Amino acid sequence: MSDDVQHSPLDSKSLKSTHSPTCFALESTYQELYTDFLAKSRHNDIPSSPAARATLRALIDQTRKDLQSCTETPICSQILRVLELQESLLAPIRILPSEVLTEIFQLVIEASTKPGITYNSRVSPKLSGCIFVLTWICFWWRDEALSNSTFWSTVTYASSSYATLPTTEVTAFLNECILRSGASVPMDITVSISRRDESLPALTTIGMLIARAHRWKRAAFSFQSLHLIDIIFPFKPSTHFPFLEDLSFQCHDDPGIDPVRNPILECHPPLQELELSTLLESYTDVIASRTLKVLKIDCYIGVSLARLLHMCPCLESLILFSFIFRENADAKQITCQSSLLALNIGGDVGNYDKIENGAWTGVTFPKLTELDVTLPDLIDHEDWEAAYDAERSSNAIKVCITARRSDRVCRRL
Repeated sequence: MSDDVQHSPLDSKSLKSTHSPTCFALESTYQELYTDFLAKSRHNDIPSSPAARATLRALIDQTRKDLQSCTETPICSQILRVLELQESLLAPIRILPSEVLTEIFQLVIEASTKPGITYNSRVSPKLSGCIFVLTWICFWWRDEALSNSTFWSTVTYASSSYATLPTTEVTAFLNECILRSGASVPMDITVSISRRDESLPALTTIGMLIARAHRWKRAAFSFQSLHLIDIIFPFKPSTHFPFLEDLSFQCHDDPGIDPVRNPILECHPPLQELELSTLLESYTDVIASRTLKVLKIDCYIGVSLARLLHMCPCLESLILFSFIFRENADAKQITCQSSLLALNIGGDVGNYDKIENGAWTGVTFPKLTELDVTLPDLIDHEDWEAAYDAERSSNAIKVCITARRSDRVCRRL
Protein backbone atom coordinates (compact mmCIF):
# COMPACT_ATOMS: atom_id res chain seq x y z
CA MET A 1 0.00 0.00 0.00
CA SER A 2 1.32 3.46 -0.91
CA ASP A 3 2.28 6.00 1.70
CA ASP A 4 -0.57 8.25 0.48
CA VAL A 5 -3.20 5.64 1.31
CA GLN A 6 -1.62 4.78 4.64
CA HIS A 7 -1.89 8.39 5.79
CA SER A 8 -5.22 9.25 4.17
CA PRO A 9 -8.12 10.48 6.32
CA LEU A 10 -9.79 7.12 5.80
CA ASP A 11 -7.64 5.06 8.13
CA SER A 12 -7.79 1.32 8.71
CA LYS A 13 -10.39 1.82 11.42
CA SER A 14 -12.81 3.33 8.89
CA LEU A 15 -12.12 0.53 6.40
CA LYS A 16 -13.01 -2.34 8.68
CA SER A 17 -15.62 -4.65 7.16
CA THR A 18 -19.20 -3.79 7.96
CA HIS A 19 -20.33 -7.35 7.27
CA SER A 20 -21.26 -8.99 10.52
CA PRO A 21 -23.17 -12.17 11.35
CA THR A 22 -25.37 -10.34 13.84
CA CYS A 23 -27.44 -7.15 13.82
CA PHE A 24 -25.75 -6.09 17.04
CA ALA A 25 -22.34 -6.22 15.43
CA LEU A 26 -23.58 -4.28 12.40
CA GLU A 27 -25.15 -1.62 14.60
CA SER A 28 -22.01 -1.34 16.71
CA THR A 29 -19.84 -1.02 13.62
CA TYR A 30 -21.93 1.77 12.11
CA GLN A 31 -22.18 3.63 15.40
CA GLU A 32 -18.39 3.69 15.47
CA LEU A 33 -18.25 4.74 11.83
CA TYR A 34 -20.80 7.50 12.47
CA THR A 35 -18.67 8.97 15.26
CA ASP A 36 -15.58 8.78 13.06
CA PHE A 37 -17.12 10.39 9.96
CA LEU A 38 -19.01 13.01 11.96
CA ALA A 39 -15.67 14.26 13.27
CA LYS A 40 -14.22 14.25 9.74
CA SER A 41 -17.22 16.18 8.43
CA ARG A 42 -17.05 18.84 11.13
CA HIS A 43 -13.32 19.35 10.60
CA ASN A 44 -13.66 19.24 6.80
CA ASP A 45 -11.20 16.32 6.85
CA ILE A 46 -11.63 15.48 3.17
CA PRO A 47 -9.59 12.97 1.12
CA SER A 48 -6.86 15.03 -0.52
CA SER A 49 -5.39 12.52 -2.99
CA PRO A 50 -6.83 10.36 -5.81
CA ALA A 51 -6.05 7.19 -3.84
CA ALA A 52 -7.82 8.47 -0.73
CA ARG A 53 -10.87 9.50 -2.76
CA ALA A 54 -10.99 6.07 -4.42
CA THR A 55 -10.87 4.43 -1.00
CA LEU A 56 -13.77 6.59 0.21
CA ARG A 57 -15.85 5.75 -2.88
CA ALA A 58 -15.27 2.04 -2.26
CA LEU A 59 -16.43 2.45 1.31
CA ILE A 60 -19.53 4.35 0.13
CA ASP A 61 -20.39 1.45 -2.22
CA GLN A 62 -20.08 -1.00 0.67
CA THR A 63 -22.30 1.18 2.88
CA ARG A 64 -24.96 1.31 0.18
CA LYS A 65 -24.94 -2.49 -0.10
CA ASP A 66 -25.34 -2.84 3.66
CA LEU A 67 -28.23 -0.36 3.56
CA GLN A 68 -29.99 -2.35 0.84
CA SER A 69 -29.62 -5.65 2.69
CA CYS A 70 -30.53 -4.30 6.13
CA THR A 71 -34.03 -5.13 7.41
CA GLU A 72 -33.92 -3.50 10.86
CA THR A 73 -35.30 0.05 10.73
CA PRO A 74 -33.15 1.51 13.56
CA ILE A 75 -30.01 0.06 12.00
CA CYS A 76 -31.03 1.28 8.54
CA SER A 77 -31.37 4.79 9.92
CA GLN A 78 -27.89 4.61 11.41
CA ILE A 79 -26.40 3.31 8.15
CA LEU A 80 -28.14 6.09 6.22
CA ARG A 81 -26.66 8.74 8.52
CA VAL A 82 -23.19 7.30 7.94
CA LEU A 83 -23.76 7.24 4.18
CA GLU A 84 -24.77 10.90 4.16
CA LEU A 85 -21.60 11.85 6.03
CA GLN A 86 -19.41 9.78 3.72
CA GLU A 87 -20.95 11.28 0.59
CA SER A 88 -20.69 14.79 2.01
CA LEU A 89 -16.89 14.43 2.19
CA LEU A 90 -16.87 14.28 -1.63
CA ALA A 91 -19.22 17.26 -2.06
CA PRO A 92 -17.74 20.00 -4.31
CA ILE A 93 -18.63 22.70 -1.78
CA ARG A 94 -15.92 21.35 0.54
CA ILE A 95 -13.17 22.41 -1.85
CA LEU A 96 -14.52 25.85 -2.74
CA PRO A 97 -12.10 28.77 -2.36
CA SER A 98 -12.76 30.89 0.71
CA GLU A 99 -13.80 33.91 -1.34
CA VAL A 100 -16.47 31.85 -3.14
CA LEU A 101 -17.79 30.45 0.14
CA THR A 102 -17.94 33.99 1.51
CA GLU A 103 -20.06 35.10 -1.45
CA ILE A 104 -22.44 32.18 -0.86
CA PHE A 105 -22.72 33.07 2.82
CA GLN A 106 -23.46 36.68 1.87
CA LEU A 107 -26.31 35.59 -0.43
CA VAL A 108 -27.76 33.39 2.33
CA ILE A 109 -27.61 36.23 4.84
CA GLU A 110 -29.16 38.80 2.48
CA ALA A 111 -32.03 36.42 1.66
CA SER A 112 -32.76 35.79 5.33
CA THR A 113 -35.50 37.54 7.28
CA LYS A 114 -32.90 38.02 10.02
CA PRO A 115 -29.81 39.14 8.10
CA GLY A 116 -27.80 40.14 11.15
CA ILE A 117 -27.53 39.71 14.89
CA THR A 118 -30.88 40.28 16.59
CA TYR A 119 -31.96 40.61 20.19
CA ASN A 120 -35.70 41.18 20.48
CA SER A 121 -37.09 40.61 23.96
CA ARG A 122 -40.64 40.54 22.60
CA VAL A 123 -39.79 37.48 20.51
CA SER A 124 -37.08 35.58 22.36
CA PRO A 125 -34.78 36.02 25.36
CA LYS A 126 -31.88 34.83 23.18
CA LEU A 127 -29.94 36.17 20.22
CA SER A 128 -31.03 35.11 16.76
CA GLY A 129 -29.68 35.37 13.23
CA CYS A 130 -28.89 33.09 10.31
CA ILE A 131 -25.16 33.70 10.76
CA PHE A 132 -25.30 31.51 13.86
CA VAL A 133 -26.68 28.60 11.83
CA LEU A 134 -23.74 28.89 9.42
CA THR A 135 -21.31 28.52 12.32
CA TRP A 136 -22.91 25.25 13.43
CA ILE A 137 -22.29 23.25 10.24
CA CYS A 138 -18.59 22.49 10.55
CA PHE A 139 -15.34 23.99 11.81
CA TRP A 140 -14.45 25.21 8.32
CA TRP A 141 -17.73 27.13 7.93
CA ARG A 142 -17.46 28.38 11.49
CA ASP A 143 -13.97 29.80 10.89
CA GLU A 144 -15.10 31.46 7.67
CA ALA A 145 -18.15 33.01 9.33
CA LEU A 146 -16.30 34.22 12.41
CA SER A 147 -13.44 35.75 10.44
CA ASN A 148 -15.62 37.91 8.16
CA SER A 149 -16.48 41.19 9.88
CA THR A 150 -19.23 42.00 7.38
CA PHE A 151 -21.39 39.13 8.63
CA TRP A 152 -21.45 40.70 12.10
CA SER A 153 -21.98 44.32 11.08
CA THR A 154 -25.81 44.28 11.16
CA VAL A 155 -27.13 44.48 14.72
CA THR A 156 -30.68 44.85 16.07
CA TYR A 157 -31.43 45.53 19.73
CA ALA A 158 -35.11 45.77 20.63
CA SER A 159 -36.44 45.72 24.17
CA SER A 160 -39.97 45.85 25.50
CA SER A 161 -41.43 47.20 28.71
CA TYR A 162 -43.47 44.01 28.94
CA ALA A 163 -40.61 41.52 28.57
CA THR A 164 -37.67 40.61 30.76
CA LEU A 165 -34.41 42.46 30.28
CA PRO A 166 -31.52 40.53 28.70
CA THR A 167 -29.47 38.37 31.02
CA THR A 168 -25.81 39.10 31.66
CA GLU A 169 -24.89 36.12 29.47
CA VAL A 170 -26.99 37.34 26.54
CA THR A 171 -25.56 40.85 26.83
CA ALA A 172 -22.00 39.50 26.95
CA PHE A 173 -22.66 37.36 23.88
CA LEU A 174 -24.16 40.31 22.00
CA ASN A 175 -21.18 42.47 22.90
CA GLU A 176 -18.85 39.74 21.60
CA CYS A 177 -20.77 39.68 18.32
CA ILE A 178 -20.43 43.46 18.00
CA LEU A 179 -16.68 43.17 18.52
CA ARG A 180 -16.53 40.65 15.67
CA SER A 181 -17.69 43.39 13.30
CA GLY A 182 -14.12 44.67 13.35
CA ALA A 183 -12.94 48.24 13.28
CA SER A 184 -13.71 49.55 9.80
CA VAL A 185 -16.67 47.73 8.19
CA PRO A 186 -19.76 50.01 7.80
CA MET A 187 -22.55 49.01 10.17
CA ASP A 188 -26.33 48.70 9.94
CA ILE A 189 -27.90 49.10 13.39
CA THR A 190 -31.43 49.17 14.77
CA VAL A 191 -32.10 50.14 18.38
CA SER A 192 -35.54 50.17 20.00
CA ILE A 193 -35.35 51.33 23.61
CA SER A 194 -38.03 50.86 26.25
CA ARG A 195 -38.38 52.94 29.40
CA ARG A 196 -36.61 50.23 31.37
CA ASP A 197 -33.40 50.49 29.34
CA GLU A 198 -32.02 53.18 31.60
CA SER A 199 -29.94 50.72 33.58
CA LEU A 200 -27.12 48.33 32.81
CA PRO A 201 -26.52 46.01 31.04
CA ALA A 202 -28.75 47.38 28.26
CA LEU A 203 -27.02 50.75 28.08
CA THR A 204 -23.63 49.02 27.94
CA THR A 205 -24.59 47.24 24.73
CA ILE A 206 -26.17 50.35 23.25
CA GLY A 207 -23.06 52.27 24.24
CA MET A 208 -20.92 49.87 22.21
CA LEU A 209 -23.03 50.63 19.14
CA ILE A 210 -22.89 54.38 19.80
CA ALA A 211 -19.10 54.18 20.11
CA ARG A 212 -19.02 52.87 16.53
CA ALA A 213 -21.07 55.78 15.16
CA HIS A 214 -18.27 56.67 12.74
CA ARG A 215 -19.00 53.35 10.99
CA TRP A 216 -22.79 53.59 10.70
CA LYS A 217 -24.20 53.26 7.21
CA ARG A 218 -27.82 52.76 8.25
CA ALA A 219 -29.15 53.55 11.70
CA ALA A 220 -32.66 53.33 13.14
CA PHE A 221 -33.59 54.45 16.66
CA SER A 222 -36.90 54.26 18.49
CA PHE A 223 -37.42 55.82 21.93
CA GLN A 224 -40.24 55.96 24.45
CA SER A 225 -38.69 58.70 26.58
CA LEU A 226 -37.27 62.01 25.40
CA HIS A 227 -34.72 62.18 28.19
CA LEU A 228 -33.03 59.01 26.90
CA ILE A 229 -31.77 60.95 23.90
CA ASP A 230 -29.36 63.02 25.97
CA ILE A 231 -28.32 59.97 28.01
CA ILE A 232 -27.48 57.81 25.01
CA PHE A 233 -26.11 60.25 22.42
CA PRO A 234 -22.95 62.05 23.54
CA PHE A 235 -22.31 63.53 20.10
CA LYS A 236 -20.85 66.96 19.56
CA PRO A 237 -21.53 68.99 16.39
CA SER A 238 -18.01 68.10 15.21
CA THR A 239 -18.73 64.35 15.24
CA HIS A 240 -18.12 62.83 11.81
CA PHE A 241 -20.43 60.28 10.16
CA PRO A 242 -18.63 59.49 6.89
CA PHE A 243 -20.80 56.50 5.89
CA LEU A 244 -24.26 57.36 7.25
CA GLU A 245 -26.77 57.33 4.37
CA ASP A 246 -30.02 56.24 6.00
CA LEU A 247 -31.34 57.40 9.39
CA SER A 248 -34.62 56.73 11.20
CA PHE A 249 -35.23 58.62 14.44
CA GLN A 250 -38.51 57.89 16.24
CA CYS A 251 -39.52 59.28 19.63
CA HIS A 252 -42.94 58.34 20.97
CA ASP A 253 -43.17 60.98 23.70
CA ASP A 254 -45.31 64.01 22.90
CA PRO A 255 -42.79 66.75 22.04
CA GLY A 256 -45.20 69.52 23.02
CA ILE A 257 -44.12 72.89 21.70
CA ASP A 258 -40.41 72.13 21.76
CA PRO A 259 -38.60 70.32 18.94
CA VAL A 260 -37.21 66.87 19.61
CA ARG A 261 -33.49 67.43 19.71
CA ASN A 262 -31.63 65.21 17.27
CA PRO A 263 -27.91 65.13 18.10
CA ILE A 264 -27.16 63.06 15.00
CA LEU A 265 -28.74 65.53 12.58
CA GLU A 266 -26.97 68.38 14.32
CA CYS A 267 -23.72 66.83 13.04
CA HIS A 268 -25.03 67.08 9.44
CA PRO A 269 -24.26 63.56 8.19
CA PRO A 270 -24.37 62.93 4.40
CA LEU A 271 -27.85 61.39 4.52
CA GLN A 272 -29.76 60.21 1.47
CA GLU A 273 -32.81 58.94 3.37
CA LEU A 274 -34.30 60.27 6.62
CA GLU A 275 -37.31 59.24 8.70
CA LEU A 276 -38.53 61.31 11.66
CA SER A 277 -41.44 60.89 14.05
CA THR A 278 -41.86 64.65 14.57
CA LEU A 279 -40.43 67.74 12.94
CA LEU A 280 -41.20 71.33 13.90
CA GLU A 281 -40.90 73.98 11.21
CA SER A 282 -38.65 75.99 13.51
CA TYR A 283 -36.21 73.06 13.62
CA THR A 284 -35.91 72.46 9.87
CA ASP A 285 -32.50 74.15 9.70
CA VAL A 286 -30.98 71.03 11.24
CA ILE A 287 -31.89 68.86 8.25
CA ALA A 288 -30.57 71.28 5.63
CA SER A 289 -28.90 69.01 3.11
CA ARG A 290 -28.07 68.78 -0.58
CA THR A 291 -27.64 65.00 -0.37
CA LEU A 292 -31.07 64.11 1.05
CA LYS A 293 -33.27 62.33 -1.51
CA VAL A 294 -36.05 60.72 0.56
CA LEU A 295 -37.76 62.23 3.62
CA LYS A 296 -40.48 60.56 5.68
CA ILE A 297 -42.16 62.50 8.50
CA ASP A 298 -44.86 61.09 10.76
CA CYS A 299 -45.90 64.51 12.06
CA TYR A 300 -44.92 67.94 10.72
CA ILE A 301 -45.82 70.93 12.88
CA GLY A 302 -45.78 74.37 11.35
CA VAL A 303 -47.37 76.83 8.95
CA SER A 304 -45.99 75.79 5.57
CA LEU A 305 -43.78 73.14 4.01
CA ALA A 306 -41.97 75.77 1.95
CA ARG A 307 -39.17 76.19 4.46
CA LEU A 308 -38.65 72.44 4.77
CA LEU A 309 -38.43 71.96 1.01
CA HIS A 310 -36.17 75.00 0.71
CA MET A 311 -33.71 73.39 3.14
CA CYS A 312 -33.58 70.19 1.06
CA PRO A 313 -33.28 71.41 -2.54
CA CYS A 314 -32.43 67.96 -3.95
CA LEU A 315 -35.28 66.12 -2.21
CA GLU A 316 -37.04 63.75 -4.63
CA SER A 317 -39.58 61.98 -2.40
CA LEU A 318 -41.57 63.33 0.56
CA ILE A 319 -43.86 61.13 2.65
CA LEU A 320 -45.97 63.06 5.16
CA PHE A 321 -48.44 61.25 7.42
CA SER A 322 -49.62 64.09 9.64
CA PHE A 323 -49.60 67.87 9.39
CA ILE A 324 -50.46 70.01 12.41
CA PHE A 325 -50.95 73.67 11.63
CA ARG A 326 -49.32 75.92 14.22
CA GLU A 327 -48.92 79.66 13.82
CA ASN A 328 -45.40 81.01 14.06
CA ALA A 329 -45.02 84.75 14.39
CA ASP A 330 -41.34 84.56 13.45
CA ALA A 331 -41.93 82.55 10.29
CA LYS A 332 -40.72 84.24 7.11
CA GLN A 333 -42.45 83.88 3.76
CA ILE A 334 -40.36 81.61 1.53
CA THR A 335 -40.74 80.86 -2.15
CA CYS A 336 -39.51 77.43 -3.17
CA GLN A 337 -39.38 75.56 -6.45
CA SER A 338 -39.17 71.97 -5.24
CA SER A 339 -37.34 69.13 -7.01
CA LEU A 340 -39.86 66.59 -5.72
CA LEU A 341 -40.68 63.73 -8.05
CA ALA A 342 -43.01 61.89 -5.63
CA LEU A 343 -45.29 63.20 -2.88
CA ASN A 344 -47.22 60.98 -0.47
CA ILE A 345 -49.67 62.57 1.97
CA GLY A 346 -51.07 60.30 4.67
CA GLY A 347 -54.54 60.14 6.15
CA ASP A 348 -53.91 61.34 9.70
CA VAL A 349 -53.95 65.01 8.86
CA GLY A 350 -55.33 67.67 11.17
CA ASN A 351 -56.46 71.12 9.95
CA TYR A 352 -57.50 69.74 6.57
CA ASP A 353 -58.03 73.16 5.07
CA LYS A 354 -54.42 74.03 5.93
CA ILE A 355 -52.89 70.95 4.32
CA GLU A 356 -54.99 71.68 1.23
CA ASN A 357 -54.10 75.34 1.06
CA GLY A 358 -51.70 77.02 3.47
CA ALA A 359 -49.21 74.16 3.74
CA TRP A 360 -48.15 74.67 0.12
CA THR A 361 -47.98 78.47 0.10
CA GLY A 362 -44.98 79.58 -1.92
CA VAL A 363 -44.20 76.08 -3.21
CA THR A 364 -44.28 74.84 -6.79
CA PHE A 365 -43.62 71.31 -8.05
CA PRO A 366 -42.47 71.51 -11.67
CA LYS A 367 -40.92 68.01 -11.65
CA LEU A 368 -43.65 66.12 -9.78
CA THR A 369 -44.58 62.85 -11.52
CA GLU A 370 -46.25 60.84 -8.75
CA LEU A 371 -48.85 61.90 -6.20
CA ASP A 372 -50.35 59.60 -3.57
CA VAL A 373 -52.93 61.17 -1.24
CA THR A 374 -54.93 59.60 1.57
CA LEU A 375 -57.49 61.87 3.28
CA PRO A 376 -60.63 61.17 5.34
CA ASP A 377 -64.27 61.64 4.26
CA LEU A 378 -64.65 59.63 1.08
CA ILE A 379 -66.49 61.19 -1.80
CA ASP A 380 -68.18 59.32 -4.59
CA HIS A 381 -65.55 57.43 -6.56
CA GLU A 382 -67.08 58.12 -9.97
CA ASP A 383 -67.40 61.84 -9.25
CA TRP A 384 -63.75 61.99 -8.29
CA GLU A 385 -62.62 60.13 -11.41
CA ALA A 386 -64.48 62.59 -13.59
CA ALA A 387 -62.95 65.53 -11.75
CA TYR A 388 -59.40 64.27 -12.24
CA ASP A 389 -59.39 62.98 -15.80
CA ALA A 390 -58.35 66.32 -17.22
CA GLU A 391 -55.79 66.97 -14.48
CA ARG A 392 -53.98 63.67 -15.02
CA SER A 393 -53.86 63.98 -18.79
CA SER A 394 -52.64 67.58 -18.89
CA ASN A 395 -49.91 67.29 -16.24
CA ALA A 396 -48.89 63.67 -16.87
CA ILE A 397 -48.92 63.02 -13.11
CA LYS A 398 -49.53 59.54 -11.76
CA VAL A 399 -52.24 60.12 -9.16
CA CYS A 400 -53.39 57.61 -6.55
CA ILE A 401 -56.02 58.76 -4.04
CA THR A 402 -57.48 56.07 -1.82
CA ALA A 403 -59.57 58.33 0.39
CA ARG A 404 -60.24 62.02 -0.02
CA ARG A 405 -62.27 64.95 1.21
CA SER A 406 -62.15 67.00 -1.96
CA ASP A 407 -60.14 67.43 -5.13
CA ARG A 408 -58.48 70.65 -4.05
CA VAL A 409 -55.21 69.07 -2.92
CA CYS A 410 -54.43 67.56 -6.28
CA ARG A 411 -55.61 70.56 -8.22
CA ARG A 412 -53.29 72.83 -6.27
CA LEU A 413 -50.30 70.54 -6.79
